[in-house]
Amino acid sequence: MGFAVACASVTGACGLDLTGEEFVNPDAAGTASDDGGAASLDGAAMDSGNGFVGDDGTGSDPADSSTRDPNSAPGTCNFAGTWGSLVTIAVSWAPMGLNIQTFLLAPGTGTIKQWIKGVRLQHGSQLEDTTVVCGIQLPDFRGTLVVAGQTYGVLFPDSLFDGMGLPSFKVDAMVGSSAPGAAFSASASAAMLGLTLTNPTTDAWPANVETATDPDNDGTPGVTASVAQGPVPPPSDAGSYSYIAVGIPAPFQPVEVSQKLRLAIRQITEVTGTVVDCDHISGAATIPQIAGAYAINSHVIGCELLDGGDCSEAQASFVDNTQPVFAPSGTTSYTSVRLPAGATCATVRAALN
Repeated sequence: MGFAVACASVTGACGLDLTGEEFVNPDAAGTASDDGGAASLDGAAMDSGNGFVGDDGTGSDPADSSTRDPNSAPGTCNFAGTWGSLVTIAVSWAPMGLNIQTFLLAPGTGTIKQWIKGVRLQHGSQLEDTTVVCGIQLPDFRGTLVVAGQTYGVLFPDSLFDGMGLPSFKVDAMVGSSAPGAAFSASASAAMLGLTLTNPTTDAWPANVETATDPDNDGTPGVTASVAQGPVPPPSDAGSYSYIAVGIPAPFQPVEVSQKLRLAIRQITEVTGTVVDCDHISGAATIPQIAGAYAINSHVIGCELLDGGDCSEAQASFVDNTQPVFAPSGTTSYTSVRLPAGATCATVRAALN
C-alpha cells in the first residue's frame, strides 16, 4: 500500500592483474562520471608508465579485448567500466503499525527486483562504483476480508530512473584475483530516494522523515509512485487492482482513495559472489538489520487523491501505517553484466530483464 523499497546493491565485474599497484579508471581524467541516468566513460584507454587502463569510450563490444589489461597475461581481466546489476530478493511482509489499520493488509510473500548501474574505478583488488538505481519492482499485496480481499500494486515508472535526477551512492568492493572464478564481495551500501541520513548504512530508520528531498523534481517531497490499475496479470485470479484507501470512512460514506504515493526509501545491501568471466559476475545479496529491523525501509510521506488534490497529513499517515514491512525470507540472487560506455538505465533494464 504505501509500499516502497529501494533498490541498492553493487555492480560486479572482472578485474585486472592484481600483482602490481595498477589503477584502473574508466575516465582518462581520473574521475568516474555518472549523470544519474546515462553514465559515460570519456577518456580513451591508455597504458602509461603509471599503469592506467580504461575503457576506450567507443561503446564497442564488451566481449572484446578492452575487458583485459593489455599488459597482463592472457585470460586476466580489468574491472573498470560501466556495469548493470539485478538483485532479486524473496521477502515476506506484514503491515506496519499496531492498531485497527493492521487488519486491512494481509501478510504475504513475494519477490522484490532492483536494477542498478555503476561506473567503476579500480586500484589493485579494491573496487569503487558510483551507482544509481535504475528500476524497482515490488510484488502485489492483498487486503484482508475486511476490504474484500482487494489487490494492490505500486509501480515505479521508468521515467523516475531515466530522468537523470536521482542521487548516486558509493559501493566499495573487492576481488580475490583477476581471473574467472575469483571471489567478489561488496560491503554494505545504502541506496536512498527521497531523504537524507547522516550515516546511511548505520542510522536507525526514523519514525518520521524530517530530511525529505525531491529527487524526481516534481515539486513534492519524496519519489512519486503510481497505484496500479486494470486487470491483475496471470497467474493471479484476483480480478482488478484497487486504489489505496486513505482512511476508514464513516458509516454510509464513500471511501477516499489514493492514486499516487510519495515515498522516502532506503535499502542497505551486501553482496558476495564469484567472477564468471571478464564480463559477468553472479552471487547473492544480504540485507542487514539495524536496531532489530531489516534495512528495507520506507515511509509514505504524502499521496495524491483519486478525486484530485493532495492527501491530508492524517491521510498520508494512515497509508504509511498500512504499508508492508519487508523481511528477507528465502533465496536472493545477484547478477551483473558489463555494458558499453554510455549505457543508460534503460540499457540496464533491457539487459537484465
